[in-house]
Amino acid sequence: MKNDDAFGAMLRRLRLAADLTLEQLAADSGLSDRAISDMERGVSRGPRVRTIELLADALKLSPGDRAALQEAARAGRAGAQAGAAGLPMPRRMADFTGRAAELARIAGWAGAAREDAPAPVIVISGEPGVGKTSLAIRAAEAWAPDERLFVDLRGLDARPVTPATVLGRLIRAADPSVKAVPRDLDEATGLWQGLIRGRRCVLILDNAAGESQVRPVLPAAGPAVVLVTSRRTLGGLEGARWTRLDRLPETDAVALLAAIIDDPMAPADDLHTIARLCVRVPLALRIAGNRLVSRPGWTTGDLIARLGSQDRRLDALAAGDLRIEAAFTLSYRQLSDVGGRMFRRLALVPGPSTGPDLAAVLVDEPLPVAEDALDELVDLSLVQQRTDGRLQLHDLLRLYAHGRLEPAETAAAIERRNAWLLDRTVRAGRYFEPRYESAGFESAGAARDWLVAEADNWLPVLLETTDDARIVEVAESLHWFGDWWPYWPQWVDVYSAAAAAAERLGDRLLQAIHQGYLAWAHILPARRPDLALEPARRAIAAADAADDPQQQGWARYYLSWALRDLRRLTEALTAAREAAVEFRRAGDREGLPNALSQVASILDLLGEFDRARSCYQEVVGVATDPATAPPRSIGGYIELTARNGLADLEIRTRSWAAARRQIDQAQQVIVELGGWSAVRAAELASRRALIAAHVGDGALARAELDQVATLLNSAGEAETPPPIARRVAEATHLLGG
Repeated sequence: MKNDDAFGAMLRRLRLAADLTLEQLAADSGLSDRAISDMERGVSRGPRVRTIELLADALKLSPGDRAALQEAARAGRAGAQAGAAGLPMPRRMADFTGRAAELARIAGWAGAAREDAPAPVIVISGEPGVGKTSLAIRAAEAWAPDERLFVDLRGLDARPVTPATVLGRLIRAADPSVKAVPRDLDEATGLWQGLIRGRRCVLILDNAAGESQVRPVLPAAGPAVVLVTSRRTLGGLEGARWTRLDRLPETDAVALLAAIIDDPMAPADDLHTIARLCVRVPLALRIAGNRLVSRPGWTTGDLIARLGSQDRRLDALAAGDLRIEAAFTLSYRQLSDVGGRMFRRLALVPGPSTGPDLAAVLVDEPLPVAEDALDELVDLSLVQQRTDGRLQLHDLLRLYAHGRLEPAETAAAIERRNAWLLDRTVRAGRYFEPRYESAGFESAGAARDWLVAEADNWLPVLLETTDDARIVEVAESLHWFGDWWPYWPQWVDVYSAAAAAAERLGDRLLQAIHQGYLAWAHILPARRPDLALEPARRAIAAADAADDPQQQGWARYYLSWALRDLRRLTEALTAAREAAVEFRRAGDREGLPNALSQVASILDLLGEFDRARSCYQEVVGVATDPATAPPRSIGGYIELTARNGLADLEIRTRSWAAARRQIDQAQQVIVELGGWSAVRAAELASRRALIAAHVGDGALARAELDQVATLLNSAGEAETPPPIARRVAEATHLLGG
């Protein structure tokens, strides 16, 4: 009898001598009958000291038998460790940081391992350098199996380890007495399955190339547990559990860096900066920390200076044989031709993320081909796919990809990118203008979603364009869309560029138009009416020089709006009335009701409620009467604005029923127009909440406040627009919140 089998046989002999069944010994010792059965059958060959004490007490053993049982358990533990000696675990990282949620998730899955159930297979995937192997090792140490086996599958090598080779190593580690491993893969698999059956073992298959490399090694049943790490997702593994390892949260990244540096005097702000420059990738953090520690003359400021230069950052992330660039290269070499081109050219995306359409333009391939290439990059964890479906590279991967671009491919790809982004921006923007029929989008919602999602890409291209006519064209096409996305701060950038372009073109009419749009951008999106005064006055001067009554009206309208928001109400009222005069002279059906609405709002602020109410009602009449109304898509917006103004007036005069009627009619306008932006809907909900709070209907007020939050969240608003915020604050105060 082998030493590592002696414990099980001795335990069974002692149980039978005590005339106890498995169930009785389990009840007396507090252990499970399955645990005792595993020990007697040699599945668990080296139980812990506390377990032996419980068994010895339950069996009422003599001191001699107790010592013999303890010695047999020690021999079993030694045998188990010897069996795993051929495939030892790598050295653990003493400064392992964070990952509590991932460890808990893995422990929960591994804790379900049973002999009569399939062995848990847990796949840990993630981008290069994110700490997959370290997590697997730490997870394996979280419980106490009889054996821990570790195999590096070298999945990113030119020739990964074959399944037959993996089986050979595992078989010899599990049973050193095996002299010859079968060459036939099926026979080797059968032998391995027999050896692993019933053994409490944690098997780490590190750096897997694909499912076919792993599948023959997986135990048919527990209590073995398998942890597989891979940069690929290995989505084809049947019955597996997946955990994707992301970059560390900033607090954990700083904690890891601090543990490596081990300098209590290191400035906290510097550690945060280094963590961000390393994009919170554990390997990059380790390299940065090691480099700092290995150079006693360096400060954290010195390291930041080296990492802060984009041209030098990857070179700076090298310490000895640790190089972040080498980790990326292993994955890059796995890519197909189109996958490699896609990866390199994603570095040319101006913003932080892209959709598949822009990616297809960059590689100059049909959309299905581009989507397959993106799937390849996602599968290799070189590109991250966000929950909204968009794709992004973190800064270090972007720098690596950019460094592999060829000049010849770069120029052509940038030219295609710029033309496509600006053309599509014009088409999407014109979808909202009544005079144009825009192609390429199935609905206003689709056009809006594209403009919002790709704003970080088309805006930089627009701002870098040197073609002044093109700048003006794009900016003009977006004017009507601004009413759908009114609180985007970057409208100031758009119309600053357009106003400057119009100035360079020397066209007075264009100058008037785009200086006016710039004034609007300062008033509403940027919430800086003080900065709107100068462009509004420039617009007036340009419009007067061009002798264009329509633009003379719009320029004065913007000036009145800025003055109103600055509470310079007398000046504002004069400018608004002048705007109305010019619009009447021009026969501008769009401008006149806007100017009248401005007059009404100023009268409201002056406390002249009856005159303001009458003026708002005139606006509704002008905007809806076929004899004076602009196109309904425009008139509806004007009517909506007037009814919102009436609702606010009635709220201020505590005419709750009248206010509700205006809100209901405003809602009907939204429905008639086929929906409006979520921000506009949130405005109505905030008014309903305020009225409900005033009349003491707390349940309705809270429901409407919840609706406001939902609508603003769906619109992607990072900050609540001030008018809505004021109503929400007042309603919340009235509710006692």
